[in-house]
Amino acid sequence: MSTLHLLGKLVASDKHSFNTDITDVEELDEIEKIEKILNPDEKVLLVARQSRFMPGGSALTPNNVIATDRRVIIRDPYLLGLKSELIDIPYDVITSVKLQKGFFTSTILFKAPSLVNKTKLGLIDEGVSGEDDQEGIIEALSKDKAEELLEIIRRRMKANSNAESMSNVVTISVADEIKKLSQLKDDGILSESEFQKMKQQLLEKM
Repeated sequence: MSTLHLLGKLVASDKHSFNTDITDVEELDEIEKIEKILNPDEKVLLVARQSRFMPGGSALTPNNVIATDRRVIIRDPYLLGLKSELIDIPYDVITSVKLQKGFFTSTILFKAPSLVNKTKLGLIDEGVSGEDDQEGIIEALSKDKAEELLEIIRRRMKANSNAESMSNVVTISVADEIKKLSQLKDDGILSESEFQKMKQQLLEKM
């Protein structure tokens, strides 16, 4: 690695204020373009650029995909890159995802029912495919970047699913406890004030 390239990396890492372990100068520059929409504690995990020359790509304004620990952000440039549209896809709205490998590039296909009727769900013409308009496609990605993106989405989907399951368990447990307290009040063991106080304590635990 040349001294000049190393210096460029150090300068890039010093000037950005977003959270990431990425060190590639071009990828850091891409993150800077969407920095304003990142939350202070949001971490950028991956930056991938659509191929300029492969099918599904764009020679002049290739799309860029930024995966954070909360969502996938697609930056879709137009007017020769002078302007861009941002497509935000939180992991908790994605219900399924799969990888489709091509000869030179790979494609990510996903379903996000709550994004139905959005003008774009991915990096294709009109942005939406599939009979139910719930399918999004992120295509013309390098194979390694596509595999990494697939793993990130799957991992985050699983984490969201586990968190939701735990939340449901806590809700059911609290509801059961309140039911028991209500029975104790009906039996005259607890006064109305005692019941309300204990009920409030249980609700606060949620």
